[in-house]
Amino acid sequence: MTPAHVHGFLLPHDLSDARLVRLLGGESACMADSSSTFTLRFFDSFDWRLYGAGLHLMQFDTPAGPALRLRDASGVDVAEPVAFDATPAWPADLPPGGLRDRVASCLAMRVLLPVALVRAAVTELRLVNEDGKTVVRLQLMRLSSESDAVVEPRTLWPRLRVLAVKGYEEQADALCAAFADQHGWPDAPASPLEAAVAALGREPGDYSSKLDLTIRRGRMAIDAMRKVFLTLLDTLERNVDGARRNLDSEFLHDLRVATRRTRSALTQVKRVLPDAVVEDFKERFAWLGQITGPTRDLDVFLLELPTYRASLPHVMRADLDPLQRRIELDHAEQQARLAAALGGRRLRALLTDWRDALEADAFPGEPGWFADLPIERVASQRIWRIYKRVLKDGRTAVGHGEPTAMHELRKDCKKLRYLIEFFRSLYPDDDLQGIVKTLKKLLDNLGEFQDRQVQAEHLRALAAELDPADPATLSTTLAIGALIADSLRAQQAAHEAFADRFAAFDCDDNRARYKTLFKPSSAAD
Repeated sequence: MTPAHVHGFLLPHDLSDARLVRLLGGESACMADSSSTFTLRFFDSFDWRLYGAGLHLMQFDTPAGPALRLRDASGVDVAEPVAFDATPAWPADLPPGGLRDRVASCLAMRVLLPVALVRAAVTELRLVNEDGKTVVRLQLMRLSSESDAVVEPRTLWPRLRVLAVKGYEEQADALCAAFADQHGWPDAPASPLEAAVAALGREPGDYSSKLDLTIRRGRMAIDAMRKVFLTLLDTLERNVDGARRNLDSEFLHDLRVATRRTRSALTQVKRVLPDAVVEDFKERFAWLGQITGPTRDLDVFLLELPTYRASLPHVMRADLDPLQRRIELDHAEQQARLAAALGGRRLRALLTDWRDALEADAFPGEPGWFADLPIERVASQRIWRIYKRVLKDGRTAVGHGEPTAMHELRKDCKKLRYLIEFFRSLYPDDDLQGIVKTLKKLLDNLGEFQDRQVQAEHLRALAAELDPADPATLSTTLAIGALIADSLRAQQAAHEAFADRFAAFDCDDNRARYKTLFKPSSAAD
């Protein structure tokens, strides 16, 4: 038995109530008491951040109304349940306390979404001895799972919970042993979440923005690239609806990342796909990147606004309120345009045409020269060439330090990162760890430099729209000026750190790693 003297079992679907009663000794030994129903509503982010942290968030009914409970995978509460009668969405809207803090720390900028609704019909049973005393209590639960994604509820495995009665724990232990040994009934998981989601055709953790590709060495390059593109297309398609509805900012972020990766694969893995296919879809995905850019820029600004406020003296923080209202209005306008584009025929045609091309037996047109080569040869050649370009451009940027040079270097570093992400499974993971680590640090530095420059330019543009003669906007202009100064100082700090970051990337050990892993014996070019 568990420490709480409660044990659960999964029962066969065809086990009727009457047959269960007979197995438990018949009606003279097994008494049916009350019957009841309850509902559990499970919530998580689109990318399963709570589940990934080993947590299950559920809303359940109590006599006082709906409440939220946060449990770990073993069914133990990790925070006090809280009354909450609305549909949970943003962590900030939850009642203050431990539950909200834990949820917020996991979700960050993501919204809670319904995962599954579980309905249960419960029959209370008890076993009595010859004296008519209750020695074991049981709960028979018939469960079903629902969601907006399915038309009919899906039946789950019935459950039987065994609850020991004080003074009769041995009887409960013996009953559990009989269920396991004689009937072969498996233990029931502490939470029905996994079963409920599986019945709906999904799996907890079935979405992640991280690229997890396994490509076999020796596979023809054109087949390997087909797998890369299909994986990226799946990610892109799954984020369209959330980005269109603006459920949270990460849908658009992940959509844009999948779009950039797709364009990078089209342009950087050369001479594999037919040239006409590359040119066609390169331009069409460029359009998708362009229409999603303005909204994403405003998303980033709104996400960083609390940090902006915190950087100002307390008396100046409210001076950013007019700026926030302006950004929110701009965001609403851009989001409306984005929603129309994401729901339009042009995007539907792009995604349909691209999937049709990828799933066809062969791409239209003449394959590239390297289509039949082993993918590891093509991958190594492309990674090596981009790496050499990064070295050249980086050394130039160290010497001159111009923003344009650093921006171009960042773009090349992103291309290098994407190629390594696509083909990581082709190389020993231990050998790649140092390469990935130094590249990430360099990209973080270049990203800080570029982002701060963009922030300062955006803030300048916003300040220029304010009327300098209007006393009502003077305090906002001053607050924006303080933010611009902070951004420029941070940009300068990133610039000063750049030489050291690039030196770590351009060191002897790192060059040796790249040479060992990627330098082709005969470059396919």
